[in-house]
Amino acid sequence: MDRTITQNRLACYVPGLREYDDALRLRVILHDFGMVWQHANRAERIVLVDEEPEPFDERWDGFLAAYVEHLSYHANIATPPWTQNENRFLERMWWPAHYFEFERGSVMMSTPAAFEIHGMWIAERELEVT
Repeated sequence: MDRTITQNRLACYVPGLREYDDALRLRVILHDFGMVWQHANRAERIVLVDEEPEPFDERWDGFLAAYVEHLSYHANIATPPWTQNENRFLERMWWPAHYFEFERGSVMMSTPAAFEIHGMWIAERELEVT
């Protein structure tokens, strides 16, 4: 297994995420981890998300689970069981990215199911790795 993959497992990101604000957390997960995911093969993708990240913030605990569900679905791999843990679902809906009031309706309509189920609204376009 490529050392890059084992060092970039999602669980390895949590210590750094603790130190960042929400905007930087979103960038790190969606861009940095997203780039690793994008270039990984099927077996590597399973390794990237199999280990449960240590809980550190209820909102982000839910976000990581939703993101892994979303990625797994689109990669046609099994979703790791940890994504269904009770502490990975928010009781109140959360907006992980900043949206103007006039944008929120379209964001709600484009939010992927995994994110809505876990309790957050995020535009699908935010999840694209470029």
